[in-house]
Parts: sequence; structure tokens; C-alpha cells
Amino acid sequence: MLFLLLVSEKQMAQQCSKDSNYYSLSYNGTNSNFIANGFATSANEVVALGQYSAFGGFVSKFTSEGSVIFSNEYNPDYPFTSYLQFPWYNNTQMQGMFLASDSTYYVFGYSYEHGRPVEGPPDHWVGLLWHIDKFGNLINCKYFGNWHTDYRLNSAMQMANGNIVVYLRSFFFPYQSKVICINSKDDFVWVAPITTTGLYQELTEANCVMTQLKNGNIVVADEMQRDLDDTLIYPFTPPIIIRAPLKYFSLVEINGKTGDVIWNRSFQCPMQTGTNIPTDFIPQIKSITELPDGKLSLCADMYLADDNLIFYNHYSFSKRAVDFIANEDGYFLKMITYRTQNSSCSLNDAWPAGNNGEQILLVKDATNQNFTLFQIDAQGQVQWTKSYKNISGGDQSRGTLIPKANQKGFFIFQSKPYVSNFYLNITNSIGNIPCTQSSESIIAKDEPWPWFVEKVSLKDLPANIDFRYSPFSIATKPHPIYRQEDCSYQYVCCKDVIDSLNPHNISLCETDIYTLPDNTVVKESGTYYVNLKTRSGCDSIVYYNIKKVKSPDALTTSADTCLNNASKIVLRAAGGYDRYEWNGIPTNDSSFTVNRTGDYTVKVSNICGSKTDTIHVYDQCLFPIYFPTAFTPNGDGLNDILRYPPANKNRLLRLSIYNRWGQLVFYTESPGAGWDGKVQGQLQPAGVYVYFLEMKSFSGEKINERGTVALIR
Repeated sequence: MLFLLLVSEKQMAQQCSKDSNYYSLSYNGTNSNFIANGFATSANEVVALGQYSAFGGFVSKFTSEGSVIFSNEYNPDYPFTSYLQFPWYNNTQMQGMFLASDSTYYVFGYSYEHGRPVEGPPDHWVGLLWHIDKFGNLINCKYFGNWHTDYRLNSAMQMANGNIVVYLRSFFFPYQSKVICINSKDDFVWVAPITTTGLYQELTEANCVMTQLKNGNIVVADEMQRDLDDTLIYPFTPPIIIRAPLKYFSLVEINGKTGDVIWNRSFQCPMQTGTNIPTDFIPQIKSITELPDGKLSLCADMYLADDNLIFYNHYSFSKRAVDFIANEDGYFLKMITYRTQNSSCSLNDAWPAGNNGEQILLVKDATNQNFTLFQIDAQGQVQWTKSYKNISGGDQSRGTLIPKANQKGFFIFQSKPYVSNFYLNITNSIGNIPCTQSSESIIAKDEPWPWFVEKVSLKDLPANIDFRYSPFSIATKPHPIYRQEDCSYQYVCCKDVIDSLNPHNISLCETDIYTLPDNTVVKESGTYYVNLKTRSGCDSIVYYNIKKVKSPDALTTSADTCLNNASKIVLRAAGGYDRYEWNGIPTNDSSFTVNRTGDYTVKVSNICGSKTDTIHVYDQCLFPIYFPTAFTPNGDGLNDILRYPPANKNRLLRLSIYNRWGQLVFYTESPGAGWDGKVQGQLQPAGVYVYFLEMKSFSGEKINERGTVALIR
């Protein structure tokens, strides 16, 4: 009956339209849950990146109706045991993520690496790039850094050709950040250094944004700062002092094939000193969109003047969302600002929408804290507006916008730092969710950009690859969150089912693969799922716990050993097996403690086979040394080869044989190898030869033996 009712998601399209459905959902977990970033898949599953503490992240995946598919934490697998250990990591932060072309996920961020407290090396930041499959299993993680450097991974994206581009932010002198292009073989295609000249430096607290243009080049938007006053000179007037600190938007276009910088532009933001702008505010570019005519649209969050004074005397500012439009060479063309009808607002998120330069912006009202979603066209004009109540509430609340695929509506997360609850609004296809909607409108206004431009320039320097790019160990563990439906409308033609309590448990040998019902080929251990569809189009998610079983053929044991007057010793076998049998006694332990001499067997058995090995335990570690006094290499099959006799218990390290003139005629480190009485194929004369044996006893003591052996023909 199951196969009659369920078909693969790829095999049957939905018959029951859900375009009118909407949901207002709340989630709770044991830690704080602040949603920072996310995206929707082609099946309108939503993947969210969150922070469960100031420095600890998680990734959660939800169905199109907000049911949790998986939720995992991914932290450095270098457990802290002592401040004297080296290295160890804390303050790990996942900063952002993107969906790759193969439906896997990349997460970028950083961690703090600790050296030894006294002799060093010093503690420092390192960049991290996590690669996660669509089931939440870690594929790998890459480390960017080195001792005596300070780097964070500040942004990342995938190019149309599949290469990954990352922005590696430098926190140490000479402050050379880098844009790095990496191909599928983990080779660096190019490295573009980003180093400012003179009095300007990167604003390290800001997050840069990158996008690829239709011509294949990369545009990077960042923020810069100057910590010294600037001076404005007008004819016939005294110099006008522009008070520091001064902040700038910075744009750089990089050749996508070579990494060469094509141009860079800068635009000074309003002066903050002596104004009502908070001193810790950072103007932030949220997105870059290439418009159909090649112009660039940058959506930003910033303060703009409310008074009618000349620009260098402004005092009163309010927050606005901004659409900053530049030409294809980065030069300013115009700016449209947006605010809610009765208040200022902050830009929380922005996404491109459609094929004609449309964009979706999510802003938060400064007075009532409600969220407003609106779409603008390529000229920056508002096309429609939707508003929603701020369920999370408060100044620290933030909205995270994720458009659904195929213009089917929106996912809007609401969350606050250090709070366990977060919320998700899932709109219908036209952006409505009546139970949480409010009434707001957006006022758009064309405004000039009166401040300085072209103040920041970049140094022309060769790339300095002073960091390691290497594998990094990550431990994955669940991050439980629980869903509650607060209000919804659902056209019920069937019911979604997520069967997380009855997974299929599959064990595979190491060389085997498993094919899921949707034809996904599984090669590694992990938790996987299949999203099946009923004939009416509802989800039925079935989980598979795949476990790779270690082959018994890989069983190894510690070498033969001895008590050597000890009361007991520990024998060891290779780890990674579920069960062991030591002398017929079943246990989960790969080690076995003995207190007497004898032969001890260890056996492992599983679905992949069985293997038994034996360890000999002797009383004392000193054994007699045996070596022949003569051999007869005449080809009769008797005593033709001179070798280290297997009757010896000591482990051979080296066997060297010399002729009467002191010339080396044979050398080996293998106990099975022997001398056939020839050197380079030439028979050696009969006579007396000298041998040197270097051995090691079971206790680890080195033993040397010298003697003579006769070659008889």
C-alpha cells in the first residue's frame, strides 16, 4: 500500500496547490537561537544558519511548512582538557552560508586558536569553511590561517563555473586581506590582495558582500575607516574640519579569471562625530544586484540627515534603507532612500527578485519595531508593500528574509540574541499572512550623495600566501529545536508526515554503497532522509541512519610482548569495531588486561566477515639470539638463503653482511628477506663473512649482535 500512495518527489509533481497556505510558527530550544542567515532550496525547504551563543553556530533545515528536518551544531573537534594543551579552539562563529550548485551547503566563519600559554605560539583567529551535504552531514571543513597570523573568513560565494571565492579578512600588520578563488581540486586559481593605502583601513566589524557579474567578474562591497580628521577646502572660506572617525563604502571589481583588480571606488558616509548617530553604528551594505543594463544596485543600512543644513553641518539623522545605484564602473549615479510612513527604519535583509532588476527589502520600523517587506524595480521605485507584527519584540530583534523558490512567497525569521525562542512567518504566494500582518507604508525619496568620493585606494601588491589551507576536524551534534504552530491557514488535501521516530537503520561494509529511494547514492555514514510525495502532493519524510561497518580484515593487534616482572599488562587491538572477543569473552573494549603468560586471541565479527589474531605473552623480555653459522647457496633447495631465523623473538631492525674486505654485500630491515650469496647477480666466493644484527626486545631495549657465517660452495 505504501508504494501505491507514495512516489518520489522527482517522479510526481504536486497535485494539491499550497500557494494559499500560510503559517506563523514559534520554536524553542535549550540554548539561545538567533537566526543570522539562510536560503531556500528548489523544493522550498528552508535552511537557516543560527547562533546558539555569542560564539557557537548551528544549521537547521525545515520543510516548506516549517517542520524541522534536521538541526545540528558543527564545532572544532579538539576537546579542551588543559590550558597547557596545544592547540585548542573556542569562540567559533558561523558568519554566513550559501547553497552550492550541487545542493550542498557552504558555511563560512572563524574560530580562535590557542597556543601554549608561556612559550607560544600566540593565540590568533583562523578562518573556517564548512562543507555540509543536504542531509546535514559534514563533508569536510577547511582551515585558513597560520601561527603569527590573524585571519577570519568574512564572506564566501560560488562562481558560475563552480569555483569557490572567499574573502579572508586580515587582523594583523600589514593588514593584507585576500580574495581567494579555489577550484574543485582545492587548488588556488588566483589570490587578489586587498590592502588600503595611507590613512584608511578595513572596518573589521563590518561584513563584506560579494557577487559575480554577467561578465564573470567579482564585485566586493566593504566598509573602510579613517581615524584622523579630514579637511574640506572651499574657495574664500576657512578650512572645514570633518571629524574622525570617518566611514566609507568601498567597491572593488576583480577579474574572475585572473584575480586582477579592475577598479576600486569609495564613498564617504555621513560624519558621526558631533551628531546624533550612535558612535558604534556601522553603515552596512546588505546586497549587490547587477541590473539588466549593467548598473550596480547596492542596498544598504545607514543614517541620513533630517535637517536642512549644509551636509558638513548636519546634526539630526535618522536610519533609512538605501538603494545606491552606480554605473558599471562603480561611479555614483543616484540614491533612493526608504523609510516607513511615520518613522525611520533599519534595513535587515535584501534579495534580488525576478529577472528585470527587482529586489525585495525587509526593514524594521524604529518606533513600533514591526517588519515591512517591499519590492522595488530596477529604478528603485516601490512596487508593493507588506507589513508584519514583530512577535519577538525589542530593539535587538532582527528579521531574516528568505524568498521561496519560483516566487511562491517568503520565509521571514524573527529572533533576538541570547533568547531561546525564535519565530518563522511563512507567507502565501503573494506575501500575506493575515494573523500577523499590520498596516505600514514605505516612503521613497531620491536624494543626493554630497560626501567625499574616491578617498580610499588600494596598494598594488603581489599576493602574500602566508597561511595554511588544510583539513580541519569538526564534531557534529544535534541542536534540538521544537516547533509550535501559533496560527495558520492550510488547504487540507492531505497531511505532511515526518517520521523521525522510526528511521531505517542500514549497516554497510566499507566498500559498499546504498541507494535511497530518490536515487541518492550514499557512500558515508550519517543520517539521510527522503522526501516522498503523496498523490495529492504532501510531504512524507522518511529517515535512514546509514552506518559504515569496519571490515574485520583491517584488524591489527599489538605485537607479542612480555610481563617482565609486571603484575599486569594491557593488550590492544585496532579500534572501530562494535564487539570484540578476547579469549572467547565478549566485550566492547578493544583492550584486554592480562597477568600471566600464554597465547591470547582476539576476534571481531560483523556483517562484513570475521577475523582472529593472536598475541603471545612471555614471562621475560630477553630471549636467546639465533643465527646460522653457515649456508650453502648451491641451488639444491636446502639452506640456500641466509636470513634472520623466525625462531628469534626479538624484533629485527637491521641485518648487515660484509665480506672480508669490509664491503657491504647485503642489507635488509625485513625479517623475511635473505641473502642468496650474490651481489648484483654475481656469485660471491666461498669464505667467512661478518654479520651485524640490530634488534629490539619486547621491552623496547635495543640489542646488537656480531658474528661470522661461512659461505660454502
